[in-house]
Amino acid sequence: MRYLIERSGPVDLPCLGTQGPRPIHWACRKGHSAIVQLLLKAGVAVNTADFKGLTPLMTACMFGKFATAAFLLGSGAQGHLTDINGDTALHWAAYKGHAELIKLLIYSGVDLQKPDYFGSTPLHLACLSGNVSCVQILCEKSKIELEPRDKNGKTPLQLAKSHRHSEIVRILQAEQKRRARWIPPINELWALLFGGAGNSKGPLLLFMISVLLWGYPMYLLKCIPLTWNHLRGSHYCFIYWNILMWISWIVANRRDPGYVPQNSDTYYRAIKQIPYFDKWKKRNILLSRLCHSCRCFRPLRAKHCRICNRCVTYFDHHCPFIYNCVGLRNRMWFFLFVMCVAINCSFTIYFACYCIAIEGIQLLYVLGVLEALVFCGLGWILTCTSVLHACMNLTTNEMFNYKRYSYLRDKKGKYLNPFSRGPVLNFIEFFLCPPDHQTNDLQHYHILSEDVI
Repeated sequence: MRYLIERSGPVDLPCLGTQGPRPIHWACRKGHSAIVQLLLKAGVAVNTADFKGLTPLMTACMFGKFATAAFLLGSGAQGHLTDINGDTALHWAAYKGHAELIKLLIYSGVDLQKPDYFGSTPLHLACLSGNVSCVQILCEKSKIELEPRDKNGKTPLQLAKSHRHSEIVRILQAEQKRRARWIPPINELWALLFGGAGNSKGPLLLFMISVLLWGYPMYLLKCIPLTWNHLRGSHYCFIYWNILMWISWIVANRRDPGYVPQNSDTYYRAIKQIPYFDKWKKRNILLSRLCHSCRCFRPLRAKHCRICNRCVTYFDHHCPFIYNCVGLRNRMWFFLFVMCVAINCSFTIYFACYCIAIEGIQLLYVLGVLEALVFCGLGWILTCTSVLHACMNLTTNEMFNYKRYSYLRDKKGKYLNPFSRGPVLNFIEFFLCPPDHQTNDLQHYHILSEDVI
């Protein structure tokens, strides 16, 4: 290709067929990003169209070439352009069932509801193709209309029913019920109080109600009058651990868990270097570490939280009881919180049994013991697993999904943790919360960037 360009070969000449694709369209079909880059440098317009109006971006989306589409968008390709039928790149990605490309196009700012000349929106085409993931991604955008009609008067739901896509029918009906449940102001208030879809505050509210409206009143009105003179030291300890519990909960809830900065320069540099993917592959720099939602280059051990919609350094899990992710900057406070819950519930069981010994079995005491047993068991389980993960220098996410991460396997594919330095040092690192170990990794990336530019 370089030879042909140097010899002034035709770099933008269309074929003589009915569609008239140009060389850049053929390169996009096959996902040859390096060829696309050469053609762009040779003067080919990034939005050049064939006889049917298909741009290189549309072609890449049609054939599911994610890396090439990302490179084209980074090179100035316009996502709002249409072909002769009024279809955009998003229409083609939805029709062909390329969910990751839909995410990429959404975050590049394309119109989600633009109909083509047949009245079909991207949601129509996703339902027509039967791709569940595409429909779910489009439905996550609360502003998208669920019941637009095409030129034949068909809605996306009707298309899904006619093609017997039962899972898509279920998703659309559930989303329609959720949106129609309340008028918008009440719906927003409901989401504020009880959380939105997929991010319920139910566990947190259950904990708060159990402690503030049940546990503390019982402690003040029943337990203290009966046991203060006999168990004064235990009460002092109980009060201390409660204060520490609320402090740790507030910090774990309010603190940034370690969000990776969005719109980073590294991300845009990586997009421009997609044509050098073969060389990247030799250096173990994977395109999968590009997050197009946050527009960042994820460091090792970071993961995108679908609930918070952010990438989190040392992502452990999203905890509904603190209503926040657990990551590098708040994992110690989460550990203190669950440990305090376990200790306080143990004291609660002790106090309740003491009251039963004095006054006999009563319904309130029995309910208190049962409730405390539930939270006590959960608290000690989380405490013990946190200690285990700290000693192993692993996150909960890595523990459950280690087979998915190449950095946790040796050359033979067996489990190997390169971050472990022994239980003691691992445990110290967990509590001191040092800067993450991705500095060398990012430096390696910058060295790579200088090599290939």
